[in-house]
Amino acid sequence: MFHHSGNGSHLALTTFPGPTQGHQDLEGSQALSQQAEVIARQLQELRRLEEEVRLLRETSLQQKMRLEAQAMELEALAQAEKAGRAEAEGLRAALAGAEVVRKNLEEGSQRELEEVQRLHQEQLSSLTQAHQEALSSLTSKAEGLEQSLSSLETRRAGEAKELAEAQREAELLRKQLSKTQEDLEAQVTLVENLRKYVGEQVPPEVHSQTWELERQKFLENMQHLQEDRDGLHATVELLQVRVQSLTHILALQEEELTRKVQPSDSLEPEFTRKCQSLLNRWREKVFALMVQLKAQELEHSDSVKQLKGQVTSLQEQVTAQSQEQAILQRSLQDKAAEVEVERMGSRGLQLELSRAQEARRRWQQQTTSAEEQLRLVVNAVSSCPLPPPVTDVSLELQQLREERNRLDAELQLSARLIQQEVGRAREQGEAERQQLSKVAQQLEQELQQTQESLASLGLQLEVARQGQQESTEEAASLRQELTQQQDLYRQALQEKVAEVETRLREQLSDTERRLNEARREHAKAVVSLRQIQRRAAQEKERSQELRRLQEEARKEEGQRLARRLQELERDKNLMLATLQQEGLLSRYKQQRLLAVLPSLLDKKKSVVSSPRPPECSASVPVAAAVPTRESIKGSLSVLLDDLQGLTEAISKEEAVCQGDNLDRCSSSNPQMSS
Repeated sequence: MFHHSGNGSHLALTTFPGPTQGHQDLEGSQALSQQAEVIARQLQELRRLEEEVRLLRETSLQQKMRLEAQAMELEALAQAEKAGRAEAEGLRAALAGAEVVRKNLEEGSQRELEEVQRLHQEQLSSLTQAHQEALSSLTSKAEGLEQSLSSLETRRAGEAKELAEAQREAELLRKQLSKTQEDLEAQVTLVENLRKYVGEQVPPEVHSQTWELERQKFLENMQHLQEDRDGLHATVELLQVRVQSLTHILALQEEELTRKVQPSDSLEPEFTRKCQSLLNRWREKVFALMVQLKAQELEHSDSVKQLKGQVTSLQEQVTAQSQEQAILQRSLQDKAAEVEVERMGSRGLQLELSRAQEARRRWQQQTTSAEEQLRLVVNAVSSCPLPPPVTDVSLELQQLREERNRLDAELQLSARLIQQEVGRAREQGEAERQQLSKVAQQLEQELQQTQESLASLGLQLEVARQGQQESTEEAASLRQELTQQQDLYRQALQEKVAEVETRLREQLSDTERRLNEARREHAKAVVSLRQIQRRAAQEKERSQELRRLQEEARKEEGQRLARRLQELERDKNLMLATLQQEGLLSRYKQQRLLAVLPSLLDKKKSVVSSPRPPECSASVPVAAAVPTRESIKGSLSVLLDDLQGLTEAISKEEAVCQGDNLDRCSSSNPQMSS
């Protein structure tokens, strides 16, 4: 039976006792292994889809990593900007570098976006092209399948014609067989009539030879029948192997078709349904046609083999009967020739006997005539007055008596010889008759034995015919069970295929749903990336604006401080002038020194608390000049500290803004990962 595994169907038989059970178990295991292979391939396809989904997730994770890297770069840029605030020139360089990095990042992101779009377009075009190619290949394959179907139909019609011709030939062969049987019966009756007519049998050697020939022929016929039976079993097994190979080939072709027809877009279920329905119809038609053709081929081959076997057996029987008839005719001719020879011999003996009797009769006549002549002579002599001399008469009488005795002896000898020949011929005929009767009895016994052997061989032939009939019935039952098993397996396989198809459709819909979700997540990630880019651009613009405002504020503060410094310088000069005039400069210097440098106050506490000697009054202006410069430096350091505090506050504010941006990015990243 055909196996479509996505394909197809498996062929198997029910379990029978003997070696057929192991064979069917092997076929069942092969069917299960093929179904397992089909399921494994489908699982591989599902794993491939899951791998694609995983790759999409990895690409989304990579994009997320890129976003994090961009965020890190933005943070590094902020740190670079923070580090570059110390000097204006470094700040400008850092700003220029940040601008370059931003442009590079924008260009890189733009290039990546363009590359992704280009790849998407290429994939879309390639998938559409593959879809078109698959569609064209499917149409071409459908046309090819229609052509193959038409060729199969034509082949089926031709095989139907051949089957009809074979049936006609079988009818003719049956008629010839009936005629040959009638001729054989007529010849058998003719042989029986000849046997009855002749009344003699074949010699034992010829009969044993014919019986041995018939026995060998019957044994050869039995061997041929056994070989035909083994050949039928072998052909059944080979046909099963061919069917399994065809199912495997159909399964591979179907799998290839399903793999080629795999739709590129998940929104094409109608196309897959059409392809699947077309494939199922094609598979059913091909399966039905192949089963029908195979059944017709098997029936045709079986009928032809049976008819050929019957014709050969009948021809062998006819040849055997003709040979037996020829042998019987030859033996009949031999016996007729022997009878004719015996008849000729007996006729010759009868002729010899008649000749001997005729010679005896002639001798008797001669003796009687001689006796009469002798009497006449005696009478004449007695009547004669002057008899001849006694010596002449006595001599003549003596001669006549001797001749008579000689003739009597010859007659007796010939009679004895004739009697001996007749007795010998009678004895020989009696011996031959007894020998022929013994031979006839032996031939009758051998004929009875041959008839018994023929009856036993006929019984064996009948048993062989019954065995052949049983084998044909068994083959018919096996075919019927095969068709039933094919129907059952086809139904079970269709149910299994439907179940697998439904499960695969569910898995495919699940994978499509997950793929759509992944695409939506990817789109969300792209949208969030664009939003983050826009926010980053806005933050950059805001930071640039803030930096510009800070620069302007710094410049204004510097100008104000410069003006304040100038005012303080003027006030200082005025104060110095007044202090110098009033003598309070040293006290101001000490107070200023204590206010600016408390550490110096601790060190020089003893100097400040002790009274100044009068001799140091002359050096007061020189000593006062140093603390004045130090006080100026302290005031400048205070101003610088204020400026640094202001810049630190500004940098902290920028860090807070960047932290908010990073929090927003981190809040958008879990959405992307989900």
